[in-house]
Amino acid sequence: GKAFAEHYYRIFDNNRSSLNTIYQPQSILTWEGKVFQGQQAICTYINELPFQKVERKIQSIDSQPTIIPNFQPGVLVTITGTLVIDGEPKPLKYVQVFNLLPNQGSYLLLNDFFRFSLD
Repeated sequence: GKAFAEHYYRIFDNNRSSLNTIYQPQSILTWEGKVFQGQQAICTYINELPFQKVERKIQSIDSQPTIIPNFQPGVLVTITGTLVIDGEPKPLKYVQVFNLLPNQGSYLLLNDFFRFSLD
């Protein structure tokens, strides 16, 4: 889970257009309550977010296996942290959850939930 999260954020923070290698046609993103399904819809939305520069500080990464009978185990990953967007002085807290499923020796990002945390 930690390795995936670090890989994802490296791409998101430096070259969002390359996220099309992570999302798949069956992937679903829920971003602040807005739902997008499929690689093209998700990547279009992420690439059109109204900010350019992201500085991220990860506070925690927790992972658990997901065990569903008759399926290979996956991984559920929960991340908390803060973001500084376009140099704004106040960091924003966030929570993100990834549901990863095994896929030909790697993992498929099936579900991605992102929410800013309000104090």
